[in-house]
Amino acid sequence: MTAASIWAVVPVKPFAIAKRRLTPLLSPDERAQLARLMFEDVLAALAACTALAGIVVITRDETAEGIARTSGARVLNDPGFDLNAAVRAATDFLGPCRSTGMIVVPSDLPLLPTSLIDELINHVSRPGSVALVPATRDRGTNLLACSPVNAISPGFGSNSFRRHCAAARDAGIMPIVLASDDAGLDIDRSEDIAAFLSRPSATRSRAFLVRLDIEARLQRHNASRHASPQFQNA
Repeated sequence: MTAASIWAVVPVKPFAIAKRRLTPLLSPDERAQLARLMFEDVLAALAACTALAGIVVITRDETAEGIARTSGARVLNDPGFDLNAAVRAATDFLGPCRSTGMIVVPSDLPLLPTSLIDELINHVSRPGSVALVPATRDRGTNLLACSPVNAISPGFGSNSFRRHCAAARDAGIMPIVLASDDAGLDIDRSEDIAAFLSRPSATRSRAFLVRLDIEARLQRHNASRHASPQFQNA
């Protein structure tokens, strides 16, 4: 069996509607800016990985499309249904060839290590392989690598890590699980931003949040959440 050619697949929501769970901390423009910068951080990590055959970005956001093309990525139109539909669009594009694999990479992993992508490529370099990096917090799947691209069907959503592991076993494949504090951290809630800021990095995302003095906002946000009901209702 020959080594697989592995592509990175990056689905990207329209920035204007991204990260709504950060509404208590960030304005709509700030959320859009953070989503864009995290996407740029992810692309930078992937671009540094010379073992990738290429990068496919699935989006219907014009700004994201421009950033992707400038970085040399292929761009596919997002069908707009859900994350699984976006991944299936990439699977159709890459084709069912037994010598082609993929790593699905969310666009909100600003601490994504290039070394982890290299490790995943090594684990799925042969057809008939599945490797996963679970989300640290919510039992989701932060990275899904498989060869060929249709080794298992994407099952992103609630409890997706368990679902992807079961799908691999049903296909006769023993999934490889890699833990990563950095890649396990996706930015969805205020607690995620706090965890992100606690880890020094040279990312665009961190620099932006520091400029916003987001730590002061976090303190005010946490204080309001833990205020006693008698003061909240005063």
